[in-house]
Amino acid sequence: MEALAAETSDTVCLGVGLHSGYGAAQRMYVLRGYVPDGSGVWYEGRVWYEGRVWDQYAPCVNDDELNLFLSKKLF
Repeated sequence: MEALAAETSDTVCLGVGLHSGYGAAQRMYVLRGYVPDGSGVWYEGRVWYEGRVWDQYAPCVNDDELNLFLSKKLF
């Protein structure tokens, strides 16, 4: 998939859940060279915060909607 993405972009971005159920995916992405993109934690499930960076000190639930976005520069 990265080779296909490289045809149109020099960077791949993806989101991964933060709870332990996503632990294997978190490890896999890091081992493949993905790093946090620096945008912070995103929460997708709340209507008033849908698709937004979660504010500092804002309460949240560690469920499937809490994500960290990673990126990898393609060579």
